[in-house]
Amino acid sequence: MSGGGMKLSTLDFVRLLPQFMRDDLAVKGLAQGLNELIPVLDGRAQLLTTWDHIDELGEAELDALAWELNILWYDKGANIETKRQLVKDSDNVYRHLGTKWAVENVIQTYFGDGYITEWFEYNGEPGYFRVYSTNPTLSEERLNEFMNILDKVKRHSSKLEGIYITLTGRMPLAAGMAYHEYGKDTYRLGAAL
Repeated sequence: MSGGGMKLSTLDFVRLLPQFMRDDLAVKGLAQGLNELIPVLDGRAQLLTTWDHIDELGEAELDALAWELNILWYDKGANIETKRQLVKDSDNVYRHLGTKWAVENVIQTYFGDGYITEWFEYNGEPGYFRVYSTNPTLSEERLNEFMNILDKVKRHSSKLEGIYITLTGRMPLAAGMAYHEYGKDTYRLGAAL
């Protein structure tokens, strides 16, 4: 063979058989079966190398991979780093789908930070939870996107009680005190005789 040797995807196992085995129909049938099976397995093995190069994939490739992996919470409109992280975490999220961990993982991937507290952690009604975040973009314009994502990873029996955005920052604050004396009166208490 010219051009760099044999490739598993184009290998002809019938031609590799020794001459004395080529007349055995069972062996020849097995070799022909391998000719059909090996290219398919080789293609799947090549896909495994995709996981090693997720950080190098473009958006179209990430979108296609997310579709193949059926990542329900994947958003094609997200930035490329978010897409990469969603693909990387997809197996773990699927393994823990419906748990607090899965919800927090997806919230943090999309919105940078966030956590949830379940009803028993804040003395709420059974089955409810709250979402906390310091990300101010988690507001009305992104609320529909957030609710759609949340619905795909939370337990279907659990209900969102509220989203709490906490903002921190520095603000100059001054305090002062003034003292003013109005006057001084003296009173004498005495007994009348």
